[in-house]
Amino acid sequence: MNYREAVERQIAGETNELNRGKELWEEIVTAYEQGGEDLVKSVLTTHGDTITGEFEELLKRLRQKL
Repeated sequence: MNYREAVERQIAGETNELNRGKELWEEIVTAYEQGGEDLVKSVLTTHGDTITGEFEELLKRLRQKL
């Protein structure tokens, strides 16, 4: 069993969070296979920016309600 399979086995379960984790792992592996570390950094930066944007939008809504 290679490293990729070992990590995939550790990401077990059926909840949405775990499924998103599996999808992210697949995206990371694909990025690494296609472009190495630089493409992985780009993928992670993009996901980080998306999460930050969603968080800021939720904070904005919360402030409006308060």
